[in-house]
Amino acid sequence: MIDYSSMSKAELESNLKKLKNDFEDLEETITFNLANSSSHIGGGQVRKDMDCLEELKAEICQIENILSGMDNC
Repeated sequence: MIDYSSMSKAELESNLKKLKNDFEDLEETITFNLANSSSHIGGGQVRKDMDCLEELKAEICQIENILSGMDNC
């Protein structure tokens, strides 16, 4: 993961927006693949996709926590 603690508020907000977009895109791709794939999607791929979602979610939470701390100052 990236060290977000040294970033400015503008950089954090930009990264947060990008991560949220990436999360939504990956979620849509996974949903589409599971719903419309005519071939079997292996459990390994599903786990990999879920791990990516969890990693993105953790980074989003980290940035939101840093930003909320900045707002309380």
